[in-house]
Amino acid sequence: MIVAILVGIVFYVIRGQLQDGAIPIANDFHGENVMFIFPHPDDEITCAGTLRILDDQKVTTTLITLTKGEAGDSNGMVRETDPAKRKSLLGSIRNKELLAAGKLLGVDHQEVLDFPDSGLKDIPAEAIKATIRERIAKYSPTILITYDDNVGLYGHIDHRLSARYVKEIFLEDRGKNGFPVRKLYQVTLPKPMIRVALRISKFFQDNYPKDPAKGLPSPAMAVRITDVGKYKRDAMLLHESQRQTFDDMQPWFDKVPPAIYYRIFDREYFAAVN
Repeated sequence: MIVAILVGIVFYVIRGQLQDGAIPIANDFHGENVMFIFPHPDDEITCAGTLRILDDQKVTTTLITLTKGEAGDSNGMVRETDPAKRKSLLGSIRNKELLAAGKLLGVDHQEVLDFPDSGLKDIPAEAIKATIRERIAKYSPTILITYDDNVGLYGHIDHRLSARYVKEIFLEDRGKNGFPVRKLYQVTLPKPMIRVALRISKFFQDNYPKDPAKGLPSPAMAVRITDVGKYKRDAMLLHESQRQTFDDMQPWFDKVPPAIYYRIFDREYFAAVN
């Protein structure tokens, strides 16, 4: 009994260092049609629990991925030295990983587009925005979810640009006849989790702004994902080529049982764009 109490206390302390209990829990999307827009395969993992919950709620979901992720690391899966061939092989691998993860998470519609990974900055903004508008018109979402346009979670320029374009579309077209979107949410983190990430994650250490005013937006709501944690873990495992990224961002995710891990990392946070 004493051991169980001590374990419970340790568990409570660890979770308290990561989560913000002041952020309201809200996961009721009944009657909505939700579109997730991200630049790379594996970006959907940031809200994989939410995706699975929406599937359980019979909410229609669409995942639009702007690139095939061909410029990323391969975790040793691609040994080709020719740059063009390497990108082609890795893009094909990451596309398959993404489609498998989306199926596991219950995504209703998936599209993987062909914009250049790490090259969104070289494409005219209006060309990308036109493509996003076409997908919005095709799938008629009432809610959009993407990265934040301040940081892009941990500083990747594709993250920031894709989020900026989605936000601009939302603010420019909201309320216009035929534009179905009513709400835009951005993936974010609470302050306690940011502090921990800056201690343990090289991505955050290398890229997160030094000025707190330029950091991630404050969460407006959190989705509790404990009951679907196994799906999030398994979706990460499907992205085998990106294992190094997950080990950096979510250490020990594959070593601690999901029933425990996702009672600590039990929420996904979102900021609202008004």
